[in-house]
Amino acid sequence: MTVAVPPRAQIHKSIDQLPPEQLAQLWEFVERLTAQADEVPLYHIHEQAVATGIRDMADQHDHYLYGVDKHDA
Repeated sequence: MTVAVPPRAQIHKSIDQLPPEQLAQLWEFVERLTAQADEVPLYHIHEQAVATGIRDMADQHDHYLYGVDKHDA
């Protein structure tokens, strides 16, 4: 998916038209965005993996997460 990037002048013009309270919200968003620029959480999800020894975790995730009865896949 390709997103068209507007010219900087158009971005600046839009920012200049924002009321002060929205400028504060925009600044918070920009700070979060730039802080996470090198980090995309889903790309690093494997780093959170824990060896459980459970071989059917993906097939029976409802059982292990919510306690429902196991089912045949």
